[in-house]
Amino acid sequence: MEERSVSAIAVFNYAHSYASSANALGQIKVEASHWNAPVYYLYFHAIELYLKAYLVAHGRTLEDLRKRFSHRVRALAEEAKPLGLRLRFDDEEAIRLMADTDNVISARYIRIGTHTRLPFSSYAETCIVLHEQVGPRAYEGSGITRIPVLELPEDMDWRSPLRNIGKNSDEF
Repeated sequence: MEERSVSAIAVFNYAHSYASSANALGQIKVEASHWNAPVYYLYFHAIELYLKAYLVAHGRTLEDLRKRFSHRVRALAEEAKPLGLRLRFDDEEAIRLMADTDNVISARYIRIGTHTRLPFSSYAETCIVLHEQVGPRAYEGSGITRIPVLELPEDMDWRSPLRNIGKNSDEF
């Protein structure tokens, strides 16, 4: 399928899949040294996809978004806000940390050094805020009335408080 023809519903459903998977994986007690990196990555990608779905729902194409913004989430958010997207201070902070730090890259690749991350709950809540605003816009006029539900997990292990780990540490 060409990027020009991808619908807002498709991008929204993809974002929902990443956010739901992050919620599920964050609840599992995985015995691994970097158990939280995949969870962060799933949240980061979900946030990017929600922003892109919102813009596609407002007439942009994925091809245009890829060329103009690539993975720059702050620029995507700034493009979406004049179109009606409302972000809380906490959402802005989550997006700022994604844009201004190497958090997204270090969730995918080993990066030795200092990492400042918000807890999973912050990214999960940002996904909820985006989901609740983007879903209705993406599905508008489609005739589909059942939008996927995204809820905060009740028993997620929130072991990742906002912190700054010392130099030469690859811990999160």
